[in-house]
Amino acid sequence: MELNRLVNLLLFCSFSTALFTACGDSSDSPAPVDAERDPMAYMSLSITAVEASSGIGSRVDDYYFEEPTLDNEKISTMRFLIVDKDGSVEHNISISQNPDVMTAKRLFKVKPNETKTVYLFANEASIPEDVINVFRNLKKGERFPVDTYGTYTLSRSSDSPLFAAGEPIPMTEVHQVEIGAPQYDANGNPDPYEATLFVTRAAVKLSFSLNVADSYIKFDPSELSEITFNEVGDMEYLFPCNTTYEPIKAPDPIDSKINRIITAYSVPTNAETHSWSLSWSPVGDSNRSFSAGPVYMPETKLGNGSEQPYTITLPVNGVELTAPLPNLPSLPRNTHVLVQINLKGSSMVCVVTVVPYTGVDLTPEFGIDRDD
Repeated sequence: MELNRLVNLLLFCSFSTALFTACGDSSDSPAPVDAERDPMAYMSLSITAVEASSGIGSRVDDYYFEEPTLDNEKISTMRFLIVDKDGSVEHNISISQNPDVMTAKRLFKVKPNETKTVYLFANEASIPEDVINVFRNLKKGERFPVDTYGTYTLSRSSDSPLFAAGEPIPMTEVHQVEIGAPQYDANGNPDPYEATLFVTRAAVKLSFSLNVADSYIKFDPSELSEITFNEVGDMEYLFPCNTTYEPIKAPDPIDSKINRIITAYSVPTNAETHSWSLSWSPVGDSNRSFSAGPVYMPETKLGNGSEQPYTITLPVNGVELTAPLPNLPSLPRNTHVLVQINLKGSSMVCVVTVVPYTGVDLTPEFGIDRDD
């Protein structure tokens, strides 16, 4: 299903503990407020899978932003974990895509007049159980692990990618949202505070293409070996760590999609790098065009100071060819790296295109699965 619209969720703020809206409630608007009741405020959230990129120090306008091309790169589930200023969980809910459920505004009670921290988890089924359960099992009133949540990691073994082909790509983020005093419209209905938040895909997507020119006369496709990407990481943080964005990370204007690139980030200090090899598949019948991937890997950061720290190795006709990858100073999450390899004459030339994802909206056919 094409994810082409925003879903709006309402966070209900109240001093009272009564009148909690159940998951099955499909009312589209809150009822007028009785003046005798405790004052209430509302917050409306819109969530997008927004984009990021490498290209340290570059401007957003310099990039082409790519729509997700595969279903596993889109949002299928979303968890909202809302924490108050004292670090206590107010709501922990999961939203899942369901074409049989039409969008309805949902109301959630939280305390007004304070800053809320909203932790977002998309496609949590691909996060290891021992990690996601730390967050999934949190109940209302329990303390959120503020001091340790940022230490959880996603890792791969040296002989496997971070996520298998077709496996939904997790997306995470943390946002601060200001909730003020309760406010109402002229008719006495709650007037919500509104914010647009985003999530960031927790993987780097690598794709390769190979074009062999006619001038590469001795080329024998039967002897074409695997393509090896050298020095890709084996571990990354679950949440973006020390990550800065351009434009800066902040709630966006309502119903907007702002393209962002990543300009700085951190990886675990114990992360190691390993090579990764992929097999080629022919494209067409010419026996001179091939593709490999995509493959999803952890964000990687090499500290060798080189402007071209990443290389590929391609054995062709018994000769092992190695070349640096230009225009690739870093490998941040939420980025699609396309490597085009051209064999011509007796040389191998690589062209690298760094493509951040464009924003993807939550489909309006999202229903509330549960409210913990």
